[in-house]
Amino acid sequence: MKTKDIIITVVLSVIVIGLYFIDQNIDTEIKYADKAYQVYLNGEVIGLIEDDQKLYDLINNEQQEIKNTYNVDSVYPPNVFKIVEVNTYDKDFTTATNIYDMIEERDDFTVRGYTITIKYNEDDYYEEEEVPENYTINVLDKSVFEEAIRNYILAFVSEEDLNSYITGEIADLTDIGEIINNMYFEETITIKEAYISVNEKIYTDAAELSQVLLFGPDATMDSYTVQAGDDIESISADYKLNPQEFLIANPNYRSENVLLKIGDTVNVTLLDPIITFVYDVYRIEESVTPFATKTEVDKTKERGYSEITQAGVTGLTLNHETFSVTNGEQSSEISIIDSITIRDVVDQITTVGPTYSSGGSVSGSYVDIPGDWGWPTNQPSVITSRYSMRWGRLHEGIDISGTGYGSPIYAIGDGTVVNVSPACSSCYQWSNGNYVVVEHANNVYSAYLHLSGFNVRVGDSVRKGQVIAYMGNSGFVTGTHLHLGIYIGEPFSGGSTRSVNPLTSIYSGL
Repeated sequence: MKTKDIIITVVLSVIVIGLYFIDQNIDTEIKYADKAYQVYLNGEVIGLIEDDQKLYDLINNEQQEIKNTYNVDSVYPPNVFKIVEVNTYDKDFTTATNIYDMIEERDDFTVRGYTITIKYNEDDYYEEEEVPENYTINVLDKSVFEEAIRNYILAFVSEEDLNSYITGEIADLTDIGEIINNMYFEETITIKEAYISVNEKIYTDAAELSQVLLFGPDATMDSYTVQAGDDIESISADYKLNPQEFLIANPNYRSENVLLKIGDTVNVTLLDPIITFVYDVYRIEESVTPFATKTEVDKTKERGYSEITQAGVTGLTLNHETFSVTNGEQSSEISIIDSITIRDVVDQITTVGPTYSSGGSVSGSYVDIPGDWGWPTNQPSVITSRYSMRWGRLHEGIDISGTGYGSPIYAIGDGTVVNVSPACSSCYQWSNGNYVVVEHANNVYSAYLHLSGFNVRVGDSVRKGQVIAYMGNSGFVTGTHLHLGIYIGEPFSGGSTRSVNPLTSIYSGL
């Protein structure tokens, strides 16, 4: 063998033997490395332990008070807690007790449950309104939330209607009455399993959670003991509720005509729901159409002669209507999808002598009712909301719907137009949308809100029954309708004014 070959052989042998010993050394190191557990809290290493189960058992055994409070079998580390298995030669282990003490000092233990997130949809709010942040509810058992939601819904609808909707056994409506054909929540509600900090609010009682859903998390519940002479209407007025809100807060009463028992305790807390329950209604109801008055001149009669020669008869129709109800409040807009005449209107005709002046006429579907005050919309129409307290504030007028977007709005009486205000998103009165104000005699003013357009200018003199605007849905509304307000003193002007109920101040029997 040549000298060069011998040198190469020896060098290769040394390299192979070296690699062998390195390999053996590595095997030895891996073989004798110890398994342990690195403990993290909030991303920070707080110790190295030999047995992770021992720490879990310690947490569970030491937190008996939490288990008793929530009636659970297990308690868990905080959500920011993490254990990672490692192989290490480090023998400087931390005891499970020391790790437990650090966790207890720095963070909160958790229990297993469910987190419900309520997400408010931006499209459900006006540009001028602030969209609430997501709202979170914690429960130990999903059934608590499910029962609370059911209780919440039953504050607005009957158990019979709810069960019929759930089972799909909704009867066809063929006579006077109404049915619910859709129910939903406006918000997006999600439920997921989670480990919940024991320092967060965790609901274990469905009744308590139902109360929060209906009145808000910070509500101070207010009650009243029924006295002699009280009724639902009078109690509601005293506590800035309307009777419908009273019935929602007290679902054991189903009608505002129910007689209250002296000594009973009723809930008079203002509603402030954190979710929005909506249901759609199909209704058949009778509608009365007032008769018009006409005057016919008979030149053969003597001067000053006046006699009703044809008695007026009100018309009667059967209206098929659809509308929605949001948290117990009927939408301002109602759609009349069919109207069946049961009894025709018969005009009242007064025959007069040659010197008698005409008292009015019928124009299209406008009905000129007798007296100083007329109806502001075509007929048939529906009053969708009356003059009453609503969500702690006075609804200063009546809402009228059913005649459709762009239908004519008539002056209810003779007067002068004092305000024609286009909708303004940055104005104080933005919620009114487009509106007109007419001044009448004796400091009485009529206001017409949420219009789609105008037919008058400031300073115009108008007559009862004259078209002054068109029905719309501008401003803060829940659909197409007219809001008619009656005021003593000019409204929206900064001066002294007060609203009065149109149905008792200028109309009756509606």
